[in-house]
Amino acid sequence: MSNKSKCTWLFTLLITCSAALGQGDPDTIDKIIDEGKNNSKVWDHLTYLSEEIGVRLTGSTRKMQANTWMRDMFRDFGLSNVHLDKWGEIAVRFDRGPSYAKMVSPTTRDFEFTTRAWGAGTDGPVRGKVIKQPVSLGDIEAMQGELEGAWVLTKQPARRRRRRGGGGGGGAEGRGDREAAREQRQQITQALKDAGIAGRIFGARSDLVITSSVRGWRDLDYNDLPSDVEIIISRIDYDTMNSRIADGEEVEFEADLQNNFAQGPFPVFNTIAEIPGTEWPEQVVIVSGHLDSWDGPGSTATQDNGTGSCVTLEAARILMAAGAKPKRTIRFILWGGEEQGLLGSRAYVKALSNEEKANISVVLVDDGGTNYEGGVSCIASQEPMLAAAIAPVQEAFPDLPMELDIREKMSRFGGSDHAPFVKQGIPGFFWMESGSGGREGKNYRFIHHTQHDTLRYAVPEYLVQSSVCAAVTAYNLACADTLLPREVKEEELVAEAQPEEPWDTTIGPVSGKWSAHMTSENAPDATFTFTLEMSTDGRVRGSVDSEFVDGKISNTSFDPATNKIKFTLSSNMGEIVYQATVSGEEITGKLGIEDAFSSDFIAKRVKEENIAEALDATGDSGVSEVSEGTTNLEEGAKAAEAESEAGTETKESDKKKKDDDGQ
Repeated sequence: MSNKSKCTWLFTLLITCSAALGQGDPDTIDKIIDEGKNNSKVWDHLTYLSEEIGVRLTGSTRKMQANTWMRDMFRDFGLSNVHLDKWGEIAVRFDRGPSYAKMVSPTTRDFEFTTRAWGAGTDGPVRGKVIKQPVSLGDIEAMQGELEGAWVLTKQPARRRRRRGGGGGGGAEGRGDREAAREQRQQITQALKDAGIAGRIFGARSDLVITSSVRGWRDLDYNDLPSDVEIIISRIDYDTMNSRIADGEEVEFEADLQNNFAQGPFPVFNTIAEIPGTEWPEQVVIVSGHLDSWDGPGSTATQDNGTGSCVTLEAARILMAAGAKPKRTIRFILWGGEEQGLLGSRAYVKALSNEEKANISVVLVDDGGTNYEGGVSCIASQEPMLAAAIAPVQEAFPDLPMELDIREKMSRFGGSDHAPFVKQGIPGFFWMESGSGGREGKNYRFIHHTQHDTLRYAVPEYLVQSSVCAAVTAYNLACADTLLPREVKEEELVAEAQPEEPWDTTIGPVSGKWSAHMTSENAPDATFTFTLEMSTDGRVRGSVDSEFVDGKISNTSFDPATNKIKFTLSSNMGEIVYQATVSGEEITGKLGIEDAFSSDFIAKRVKEENIAEALDATGDSGVSEVSEGTTNLEEGAKAAEAESEAGTETKESDKKKKDDDGQ
């Protein structure tokens, strides 16, 4: 089977036989394309969302404003069952107000900077002398007179390099050294806080300033909010102050960080609207994108994911303007909480009944920036319907080629809101993003979660194609004779039940289920699980499980002399390599995708009544239970994925209709 199926020839063929596949009415398709190409409103939507509303952190005032604006737009377009769908609550609301950070002496320089969402701000402008962080408690003691009110320029902990052929854990001695260094850093941090510093300033690893959140943001106590001010500035700004201090100059820094907190709980929502089906209204085609964003200074959250949200909105407008009457319901969903771990889509899927899951034909997600929708990755049984569905788009935009990437199995790439559906066997697709990457030669990596995510780099003509593509594809699939075929998993289960070599299970140092989380600086606050099984001849097998990426491990090795273990997990980004050292009830090491992402991690054995029972619970396949935690590993690599040649592969049911005057 070919890796990529260039579908130009198939498009032409399927245009002539689309009736046999039960595609949409040709005249309606022509109206959709004409409306989308010649009366596009997608740039107007995006301009308003970016410049009038702006960043949309989960639970924030602006995110709620965006939810209600989108709801009102869907209503204005004439859609049905328009409502806000509550998926959870947050304890503390965080709203970032106007802020700045700058050097004020010996010269004035405005800095590019951020603070973590739900992180401490300042009580008005705070100016102070900049000092380099002391390296020991003794140094702090000697500097007591200088520390109060000072800004401390803090060096990022060095990244540990993976040793070729090594386990990444460094053995007991290396692990002990790291623990001692971590403890010393914690002691120094506390001593600086006790000395009354204004805050700490960190340098980003490049001139791209990336915004994330403090750990434990969802469980914050309003009466015990973060109080340590930590600012991240661009590498060039950090180097500017560092070099002047090294030259003996006195440097002063000033920041005004209007980080505002409000006591909750606050409900958080997805926004949902529908075009009801005329023949099979209970069957659903979902068109979606996440509406939430990070909220770093400078960003307007245009490409992550204002573009996908506005493409979803515009697709709905186009279909209504064209008078489309799909046979199945087309449901438009703007997800919340994606950036914190697909929270809105996970809650949506969790609330679906088995019947509702069975009635979802397909889930389409646009979340790859400003590029155009260039196709999807699918399995062979889905190719004819998908090729026919997108064929009119290819014909309407001949200079923006599309393709289907045919694979043996549905991708388990989990960087966006299609992933919870795929885990339930529902066809979910992350549109492959094709094109230049952005205006002025800037690509998705340049804007992803950074200060540069603004309208400046978005490409209007790509968004026109994406809107038409989403509308036409959804309409055609909603009018098809059948639901989109699903992946057959029985063959996989049979193969797993019949291993090539005999397997005699035994209990060994790595046996059982392990709960893990990443520990590197700026790594996501997330967990995942893996289950490992050993045979009497020393082999290891098992699986990794999370909401984002899961599957059986391969290329496993365990050295009982050194207690080093290594295994890999296939993902759409490439091989995720895990290298670690086992020490009793703990495994420490590193995981990563070459040239894309890496992090240290620590895992602890899940306490069962005994290991044998834990192994029995997994069965011979070594597949673990579904984890309640998640890992945002591939989110760290999503920007790189969006730029690749193939692009990326590219949620609670509507049991009750909400009154228009309700939410």
